[in-house]
Amino acid sequence: MDYILQMEKIMEYLKLNLDIELMRDILSVKRDFNNDLNLLGCFIKDFLNLENEGKITDDENLYRDFVFCFEKYLNERHLIELVSKFKRYAKLYLMLVFEDTKDRVLLTAIATINSCSMIEYYPFLMELTDEYQNNKIDKSHFILMLQLITDMVVANYDKAVCQNVDLPLLRAQLRDICARKILERIAI
Repeated sequence: MDYILQMEKIMEYLKLNLDIELMRDILSVKRDFNNDLNLLGCFIKDFLNLENEGKITDDENLYRDFVFCFEKYLNERHLIELVSKFKRYAKLYLMLVFEDTKDRVLLTAIATINSCSMIEYYPFLMELTDEYQNNKIDKSHFILMLQLITDMVVANYDKAVCQNVDLPLLRAQLRDICARKILERIAI
């Protein structure tokens, strides 16, 4: 999908609605993407997927859905939080696309996902990695979830199943499996 027109509209909208400091943060993210509006559009689509609890934005509605998301934060006066989260997730997205991490376990999972062309898992991986980096989950849980995701990706790839990932369902399944595996370890 060509996101250039949608991204130009989003950037104009942000210029009109953000203060100078927050707009600088957005322009910094745009520079991190080397001003590649298509890649930035792909990221925004995945970011909106997370913000909308797994509801996937149609390509032609990227601008509309972004404005709805933005307005939700504007009304709640949480723009600083939104832009901060946007910056964090943009860095994570670029790490996924370019396989740019020193963490070997994470790199293996990313390489598997990318080699199977299963980018549908990016939103969940961004969220999971953010939770790990912010100490919301420990390293053993993080590694276990990455292994489970990798197994799911390979199984889906082998079956030639290419469908959108239901994020809330995936989160629940992985957390349930992870909890059972931890209980199994304790019981031994």
